[in-house]
Amino acid sequence: MIVMKFGGSSVESAAAIERVAGIVKSRAARRPVVVVSAMGKTTNKLLAIAQTAIEGRREEYIRQIHDLRDFHSREARQVVPLAERAALDRILDDHFQELTELVKGLAVLGELTPRSIDAISAYGERLSSIIVSLAFRHFGMSAVHVDSRELIVTDKRHTHAAPLFSETYSRLSAALPPLTEKSVVVMGGFIGSTRDGVTTTLGRGGSDLTAAVVGAGIGAEEIQIWTDVDGMLTADPTIIPGGHRVKLISFAEAAELAYFGAKVLHPATVVPAIEKNIPVLILNSRRPECGGTRIVSDAVHSRNVA
Repeated sequence: MIVMKFGGSSVESAAAIERVAGIVKSRAARRPVVVVSAMGKTTNKLLAIAQTAIEGRREEYIRQIHDLRDFHSREARQVVPLAERAALDRILDDHFQELTELVKGLAVLGELTPRSIDAISAYGERLSSIIVSLAFRHFGMSAVHVDSRELIVTDKRHTHAAPLFSETYSRLSAALPPLTEKSVVVMGGFIGSTRDGVTTTLGRGGSDLTAAVVGAGIGAEEIQIWTDVDGMLTADPTIIPGGHRVKLISFAEAAELAYFGAKVLHPATVVPAIEKNIPVLILNSRRPECGGTRIVSDAVHSRNVA
């Protein structure tokens, strides 16, 4: 089994989701569990809707909700099988009706609490994971959607909840391996729930953390973090052109790069994988042929890092 995490830019549109489907299909024999972020900038848009609501601008937040639904419907309908379109419409209707009621409640209260921020911002991954699972079927894969909130158990620190590892690993190991024998499993990153079933989010790098926790929980052979860059580079290309891709790096070295500003991966999010000695790969969903960067527990000495 492997875990494949795709960030927001990797699932931002129908074309991007089609690329993801091709990547996953080429690795179907390795029994992938796919973790996806919200589509594009959806989380930011959800938080903007919440802010507009507590400011009392009703017409504006209603328009924003409609625009967000139209975006998801437009992109999803291009990659969802014709036979599943009615089901897709019902899913979108249910989720956006629920979102609208939640936002109306915020408008009445005029207050945004950490718990309500989690409830609002979770819709991005809830929607993207369902849409991607339906798209995989369109592209010839057997796929099953699993709500991450049923498996990722967290504490009650809303907006930056921490997984309760023992309970989470127990649920993951019981639920996922049997499903991967016949289907590609698709889950939303970033989201979990308390023991009481209240929705939480994992904070910065949350989807990477989800991938690491899932990988550790099922004993994956590797965790792949698919993004829009070729891996970790020896220099920030926006500042110094001509940097080389680092093929192999230790967790400690990756952490040091992050400390000095590397943004491709926050190493704290993959600690569960490192603790289980599971290698983490940084790969580019727009250039899947590129070898990316492999992060391992211990440094490997080399005369040529690139």
